[in-house]
Formats: sequence, C-alpha cells, structure tokens
Amino acid sequence: MAMTSVTRLRTGSGDVVALVVALAVSVGVLVFDPDTAADRRLAGISIALVAATLLAVGGRFLGLVVVSIGALDVVTLALTSSPVALRPLLIVGLYRLVRQHDERWVTVFAGIIAIAVAGVGALVGGELFWLEWSTDSAVLLLPVAAADARRTNAKRRADAVEREVAERLHVERLRIAHDLHDVVAHSLSAITVQSGVAAHVFERDPVAARRALAEINDAGRRSLDELRSLLGLLRSDESVPIRPAPVSPHDLHDVVANATGGGLTVAITEHGEYPDDVAESTVVTVHRIVHECLVNVGRHAGKVPITVDLRHDDDGVHVVVSNDAPTSTRSAAPSTGIGLVAMRERAELLGGSVDAVPTEDGGFVVRAFVPYHSSGARRA
Repeated sequence: MAMTSVTRLRTGSGDVVALVVALAVSVGVLVFDPDTAADRRLAGISIALVAATLLAVGGRFLGLVVVSIGALDVVTLALTSSPVALRPLLIVGLYRLVRQHDERWVTVFAGIIAIAVAGVGALVGGELFWLEWSTDSAVLLLPVAAADARRTNAKRRADAVEREVAERLHVERLRIAHDLHDVVAHSLSAITVQSGVAAHVFERDPVAARRALAEINDAGRRSLDELRSLLGLLRSDESVPIRPAPVSPHDLHDVVANATGGGLTVAITEHGEYPDDVAESTVVTVHRIVHECLVNVGRHAGKVPITVDLRHDDDGVHVVVSNDAPTSTRSAAPSTGIGLVAMRERAELLGGSVDAVPTEDGGFVVRAFVPYHSSGARRA
C-alpha cells in the first residue's frame, strides 16, 4: 500500500532518535517486566527488531509498514503478555505516516489503525475490555493528532508566506509602473525641450540644431533601453519589491535614510562617480539593491554595523553591502529569498550580476555589478 502526495520521504536525525528510543522501550519492557513470559522474551525481542527494521526502510510503503507493525504488536502481546509490546514503535509509525502525507484520508486511515489495534489488543488482554480499549485508543490516537496539528501549522505558515510574496509582487509591479511613468515623462520632457531648441535655431545656427537633434536621438535610445528593462520586470513572475528610490546619482544618502529610518549605523563609501550619460535605470537599480540589502539586514540581523561601498570603473559600478554578525538571537519571520531574486533579476536585465554569501564571522555580504548602460543599448 503506497501512499501518494508524500511531503517528506527522507529519514532525518529526529526520526532515527525516535525509532531508537521506541525500540529501546519495547525491548526493555520485554526483558525486565515481570509480567512478560520469560520463555518467550527472545521471540518478542526478535519481532521488535523486525518491526524497527521495517519502520527504518519503509519509505513510500509506510502505510503498509504501519499496518504490519500493528499486526506484529498484537502477535507480540498475545505471545509474551507484555503490557507494552510494540506500542512505542507503532506510535512512531503512526506519527510519521500522518506527518509525511497531505491527504486528510491518511489521518483517518491512521486513526482506524490505532483504534483497531487497541481493540484487538484489548480482546487479547481479556480484562476490562472497554476500559482498556478506550485507554489504548487514546494513547495511539495522540501521535495521530499531534502529527496532523504539526502538518496543518506548517501548511498555514507556507500559505502565509505565499500570500506575502503575492502582495509584495503586486506592490512591486505598481512601483515599476511608477518608474515607467517617470522614465517616459523625463524623456519626453527632454525631447520636447531639445526639439524646440532645434526648431528655433535650425536656420540661423545649424550646428546648435544638429547638436539638439543628436541629444534627442540619444535620449530616445536611452529611454527605449530603460523601457525594455522595466517592461522585462513587469513580465517576470519573480520580480520583487523595494521602496521607490531617488534616481539622482547623488541621492544615495536619501535611499539609506528611507531604508533604515535612522535606526541602523551605515558607513557609505563611493570611489569615483557616475558618467554624465548614465542610464536612469542603472541608478535606480543600484539604489534598489542598496535599499533591499539594508531592509534585509534590519529584518534578519538587527541593529548591526553596515558598510555600503560603491566603486566606479569604465563600464559600470560595483556595489558591496556587508553587515556584521547579529549580536543576539532574533525571532524573525522566515526569509522567502525573494528579495535576492529581485536584486539579481534587476541587475541581470541590465547585463549585471548579484552575488550574496555569508561571511566567516557570521555576517553577510552582497556584491553586485551594474553597467552604466544596458548590454542591449546602443550608444549614440
């Protein structure tokens, strides 16, 4: 009997410990309890070892294994008169069975096994049938209920993370729409101004007119490149949020203030500067990477020192954001990893890259490279 929709098949260290403890309890009772038939203890121990082996290698056939252990429990009880028999191993099997499967019918199935084994065991015992049956049923149903509660809580947390990701995705798309609006508005304003200049001086100053037309051409090409980048993010299902950032190359301090709210110590170092013709999408991407890094540090590491280092070279800007190790254990929401995906995708759309790794002292460092112009851009 193979179960479907298995959520976890690997045996972890906790499962191994539980199995060893359950086997030790069953063997211990078989050996030392005076109510156990002395001449049949070895047979009972052998059956317990077989049951433990089945439980260890059950894998996808865990349902069949649990049924088998239930039957072996009854056999051991009848054979040795042990008050415990294989109940600890059966408890471990029931718990694992319910925990590893999502379907509600598996919980019902495990409950039926528990009640059936308790009932047959009460018949074999032959004393106070109803009391023994109800007591044993309650004991065997407890791991079923515990595993079901754990699985339900895990699913609830997973659903909460999915809702958070969906909400952040929606907010991000709105912010990208604002970026799109700003790029179009800025570009059209520049084109309008330059076209007016060209029309005004076309006849009396052809050189100035040609210069204005060249600037219009350059602005149009940069705008198309930035529009392609932003539209690429809108098409992506994994794009993620950070708050709107200023687009001026000199507004990095404003980005830091917005991200930290003044609650974090941030040291900013910048070597060199952006070229005059840098694409706005490059500046926005750098600011958003820095912003997301600072927000993540505050969320997951607390108030630790942070360094932000920008180094300009001929082709683009290298960004390094690093933080010290947390000074105390923090109770933080589990990370979805979606922020790193967002930073990486924004950089890669412009031909850059993002890499994030923990440091040896327990801190974290994010290294990014963002080119001044998209790899698909054409320079005028």
